[in-house]
Amino acid sequence: MDIKHIKNAEFPVQIKEINMKKLKLVNLAATDNIISPEQFEEINLDSPAVEIFTDFKIHKALMIDGETMAITALQLMLKTHVRMNIVVAENDDFIGIISTNELSEQNIVAKLSKGITREDVLVKDLMIPKSDFHAFDYNQLLRASVGDVVATLEDYQLRHCLVLDQESHHIRGVISSSDIARKLHINMNLNVKQSFGSVYDVVHQKASSM
Repeated sequence: MDIKHIKNAEFPVQIKEINMKKLKLVNLAATDNIISPEQFEEINLDSPAVEIFTDFKIHKALMIDGETMAITALQLMLKTHVRMNIVVAENDDFIGIISTNELSEQNIVAKLSKGITREDVLVKDLMIPKSDFHAFDYNQLLRASVGDVVATLEDYQLRHCLVLDQESHHIRGVISSSDIARKLHINMNLNVKQSFGSVYDVVHQKASSM
């Protein structure tokens, strides 16, 4: 049968009637909170460490160019509620870590005392260079608990720590004290520079009440 015959052929066509109804939209005037996955997670110090690990195979790493002005970086991080960024060079090579703590007004002013302007202070001038940073081993992390991570960060006096996949020779992710606190449902003001001890004091107080 050619195309002409097919077009002219009579086929029984059954049209299913679809019943549609209008949905009522509601007013958002009294709503101002947006939920996040952490609100539904039950995590404590005995939970697997991977529960508080930001895996770069799943979540894109937050990166910033080392040549970015420090004041611009701080404004962007506060506006987007980001506590830490990985610092990269022009070719995207990892060169360090920058957080809102390093971008404090006090640290910027310290650079100004050396005779440079505020606009000349760059992220790379205030970052923690990768040579000074520590990292968890990814395979070891798979067998650890959140409590193990907290104890290690306390011991090294760290708010952030990278996770290194030594077999693949790449940075697999990052763990931060602010992420731990958030996943344990602890309210922390990311715009306020907190002392190292106060962060983990709150974590322990929360954990002991669970």
